[in-house]
Amino acid sequence: MRNQSGFGTGCAHRQGGFTLLELMVVACVVGVLATVLLNRVRFYQKMAEKTAVEQTVGVLQSALQLRVASLIVNNRLDEASDLVQQNPMLWLAQKPNNYGGEYFDQLPEGDVSGRWYFDLKERNLVYFVHSAAKGKDTALPQLRFKTNLLLAARSFPVAERPVSGKAIEGVVLEQIVPYVWD
Repeated sequence: MRNQSGFGTGCAHRQGGFTLLELMVVACVVGVLATVLLNRVRFYQKMAEKTAVEQTVGVLQSALQLRVASLIVNNRLDEASDLVQQNPMLWLAQKPNNYGGEYFDQLPEGDVSGRWYFDLKERNLVYFVHSAAKGKDTALPQLRFKTNLLLAARSFPVAERPVSGKAIEGVVLEQIVPYVWD
């Protein structure tokens, strides 16, 4: 016997919607996709931070080269050795927005991650990595840079501006604490 819908009376009518199993599968797929997306976002955040640090170091290196060129033009290359003690951020016409200033022996209060500082005690430029995993008991990862003179490989008999008997060939900003951007 058939009812008006065309189905037999012995057939149960199925209601629309998801079963619990289908809902669980969809939730698992969404969870896996969200995890993959968050990992990619985290990776791109780290690479953006790395690029910003490299750009800042490049700008500082250019400012240092301009400073040395100015000393050469003004016949004051003997003052190049003073650059080793100076804060490289002072060479810039405009400091980066994330430059926090100078400190001696103790970091400023608050969150220092993602910021540049000049360590007056060690005479190093320090960047505190923002995207690194921070543990409760572990120190914040940092990159440290120091200004160094490039001296000639050998002493010159008549060096115009020697430092310890060696002529100054240039000045560089070198990274002294290695860091791996994973």
